[in-house]
Amino acid sequence: MDKKKKKIIIIVVSIVVTILIGIIIYFNISIDANNDGIIDEEIVPEEEISDEQFRETIINLFFVNENNEIVEDIRKIDSKILINNPYNEVLNLLIAGPKSDNLKSYIPNGTRVNNIKKDGECLIIDFSKEFIENADENVEKQGLIIGQIVNTMTQFTEINCVKILIDGEENKSFKNSNIKFEQLFIDED
Repeated sequence: MDKKKKKIIIIVVSIVVTILIGIIIYFNISIDANNDGIIDEEIVPEEEISDEQFRETIINLFFVNENNEIVEDIRKIDSKILINNPYNEVLNLLIAGPKSDNLKSYIPNGTRVNNIKKDGECLIIDFSKEFIENADENVEKQGLIIGQIVNTMTQFTEINCVKILIDGEENKSFKNSNIKFEQLFIDED
């Protein structure tokens, strides 16, 4: 090859390399501009996530605020407790009451859960007799009791209604018979 051809090849290769470098620089600047100047770096957590934190899940328990409105109380719990009988575990957390001083529960003192079973989309809850014996006779508060239970239990996507039994018996009601348990209770939200 003669010198002239070598010079032309060197010039062409130099031009191609310069163009490629220019394109690379242009795209890097464009990418940085699209990321608002954020440099891609590996994100390292401040602390390792423990097994306990990894298993946490969020549930909503419903209690009553100072305006007698049913509101949710968001709780983080260990998801392992929900493995065997999630409905029973969540209902027992509800019966145990709120952790916040700003909330209250109207579920009667001494209420125990005898049994819970799922029947289609309905959850059948069998409460102890204390559920009706210790309930406040105020109709509004009785409605709030039912609302707390129904809102809490229908957060499970497979549950759309709640049926209440007292010591295994159907068709019971609160002592003043204002709210009868022969009906299915549905979340109206």
